[in-house]
Amino acid sequence: MAETRKLTALPRAEDILSRIEKGPLAPLYLFYGEEPYLIQQAVSLVCQRMGKGTAVRTFHAGEDSLDLLLEAWGVPSLFATKDVIVLKSAERLKAADRERLANEVERRDATQPLVVCGHGRLDLSYKFFERCAKIGVAGEFRPPFANQVPSWVQRFARARQAQVTEEAASLLADLVGADLFALASELDKLIAFVAPRVMVEIEDVTACVGDVNTGSVFDLADALGQRNQPKALGLFREVLKDDREAVPVLQALVGHFRRLWQVKELLASGIPEPQIERAVNARGLRLRALLGQSRLFSATDLHLLFRRMAELDVIFKSARTSPAALFDELVFAVCRRSG
Repeated sequence: MAETRKLTALPRAEDILSRIEKGPLAPLYLFYGEEPYLIQQAVSLVCQRMGKGTAVRTFHAGEDSLDLLLEAWGVPSLFATKDVIVLKSAERLKAADRERLANEVERRDATQPLVVCGHGRLDLSYKFFERCAKIGVAGEFRPPFANQVPSWVQRFARARQAQVTEEAASLLADLVGADLFALASELDKLIAFVAPRVMVEIEDVTACVGDVNTGSVFDLADALGQRNQPKALGLFREVLKDDREAVPVLQALVGHFRRLWQVKELLASGIPEPQIERAVNARGLRLRALLGQSRLFSATDLHLLFRRMAELDVIFKSARTSPAALFDELVFAVCRRSG
């Protein structure tokens, strides 16, 4: 039987999580994408909606028999009042198994939901995945863009009954990046660090997150943004006192230049300064510095810079190479066209 169907676009991650929290329970849930933290959160929300005493029974496509899953799906647990059946690695389902599941869903209801999880992109034209989206809840979870990470910091803080200033959220986003597992972990450390206070300030992030001197790192980022070679070389000597700090230093530089590039594109599009301020979450002297630095780099300059920083990221994580000389080369490359 042909599996091809046409499916409309799926909602954003935030909309899916809100729908799970506030909407009626569904017989089917399909969560997939490149962001495992959000997939895990979505599964947890389904379990919470089922109430206390819910048993979670997990199966893995390609490893566990589909017969065992179907048997468990139809039989309540002896030790729990409710069951949630979770099928992971849905991208590994064979066509015959997808067909069996598609036929089975017609006889199911929300009293014992099936939660299907897949890594990466799934072909939503397949009949079973289409049924998940049509009669249940489906959502693709992608890693956030750089300018969205501070809002995730704020979301995580609210969920933990804590608060984070905008400046602290932006700094934490720059230091950690878009890895939501790592972001949540660092925020948990910060909340414990500031207790009994509930407000996380930028000074707390500087003191708590990692071993890097964040003040010097951002002075370094500004020196590179100004294409000031002597100052940048001197600051690298100050910042990079331990080879293990190479990756967090590089991540901070990537965050700075990603924001600088965003400012450049917004300026080129004729966006007024107040809107740029909101888009990049920077204001005052910080925003004026980014506006000025963005004019010192062409789009080609930035393309080449990000390509080189991606290469350095791989080298630092996979090879026993002293980063000092490589960072020197990066400074020379960035500042080569300074006047």
